[in-house]
Amino acid sequence: MRMLANRREAALELAEALAFLEGEEVVVMALPTGGVPIAIEICKRLRAPLDVLLLAKLHAPRMPDQVAGAVDEHGRISLIESAARWHHLTTQKMIAPARAAFRDLQRRRSLYRALAPEQEVRGRTVIIVDEGIDDEAATMLAAVASVRDRGAKKVVVAAPAGSEKGIWQLHETAHMAVIPHKPSKFRGIDKFYADYTPLSDSAVLAMLRSHALEQGVSPTQVRSVAMRVLADGERFIYCEMDIPPGEGPFPAVVFAHGFESDCRSPRSVPTSMRLAKRGVLGVRMDFMGHGRSEGDRDACTREVMLRDLQTVYESVRCDERVDPDHIGLCGSGVGGLVALEFASREPRLGALVIRGPICGGEVDAASAIKAPTLLIHGESDKSLYPDVARINELLGARHRLLQIPESNRLFSDPISFELMVNASVDWLVDYLKYFRPVEPPSEIVTDHAATAAPVMAEEPRTVDTPTEAASSEV
Repeated sequence: MRMLANRREAALELAEALAFLEGEEVVVMALPTGGVPIAIEICKRLRAPLDVLLLAKLHAPRMPDQVAGAVDEHGRISLIESAARWHHLTTQKMIAPARAAFRDLQRRRSLYRALAPEQEVRGRTVIIVDEGIDDEAATMLAAVASVRDRGAKKVVVAAPAGSEKGIWQLHETAHMAVIPHKPSKFRGIDKFYADYTPLSDSAVLAMLRSHALEQGVSPTQVRSVAMRVLADGERFIYCEMDIPPGEGPFPAVVFAHGFESDCRSPRSVPTSMRLAKRGVLGVRMDFMGHGRSEGDRDACTREVMLRDLQTVYESVRCDERVDPDHIGLCGSGVGGLVALEFASREPRLGALVIRGPICGGEVDAASAIKAPTLLIHGESDKSLYPDVARINELLGARHRLLQIPESNRLFSDPISFELMVNASVDWLVDYLKYFRPVEPPSEIVTDHAATAAPVMAEEPRTVDTPTEAASSEV
């Protein structure tokens, strides 16, 4: 094999080998650290956006030398299919090792995401780039599993050189592998290069900063606008709308908080922000007497919460920034029970997520829900499980029950929190952006029929990172 002079020479050669993808909707995704300088040259050649794939490898529980999958920066666990079959693994069995790996991922995320905004990959061609493929190809196999789980249309593995054994494994999982140099005897990735200088995070961050300046790339910003919606003709419901960048109208999600919380819940804000970055508008509301909404909190019964939710929902449907046929709902705690009952009366709803619901046995309305529904339950709250299981049994629409081991209904530890947020975002994006909405009947009847309420926007504020609120959902 001809030895490559350095990563830049290797990158230019690989970029030409990938030129046939020019014109497709491509995202180039680099595996730090060595994959970044190579991916930058590919981005220039294909005029494609650059992303970095932040992963921590997960090893099989009783065989620590074998990689079984990976956890990404959002807590999404992806398993290598062959390893999962061989070791009889499920995502839930890998939550404990994922928790251990997650802290370092968050440190790296804080460094990288300021310079490399996360790209949407669903429905697009993703080129995963590394500096070389070894015999095991473990890192790349885990990367392919992660990107496929995120909904990429086509996954292309790219590296300047690689072991034939490793490349053979990649052909089993990726759609295509573009690797120009395949030596008959593999002696290590560093042996592919005459100049193989190890790269630190700081060196790679400098490359990303230079590329961002050269390409005029700026981090994606979400605008948050404070709003008030008139309810019952006499009081205002306070809302905060998280608006995606770009032109609307957008799909939208309304958030119903728990009884001891408000629109700035530390669970709802990050979920809404991530939805907005993926093109779904979020509306976080305060029920009567909560947060900044007017009214007596003690008078905020479940019926009042239902009316407030109906009022906000109808107002959102009439907003020119919103696609009225693609609206979802996300409820937490008592707000989850309110969301469940509302969804049973609203056949136009496009998707539903219920997180840690407090049900009290009144769950029969679940049988009337038409929207695709995701239930998220923290397994440590065993007293809530019978009602959650009953909801899951009653649901006639497409649905899924996600149980997070060793987690309470507030999803307090970091990996449980990320699993909850990530699952919520994926479900809502999938059904509001990529699947056809449920066709409404010709005549819609609800107990809380309401005309659209007027909305008054206050001063907008630009938000770069989610606001951490001190409130909790119950």
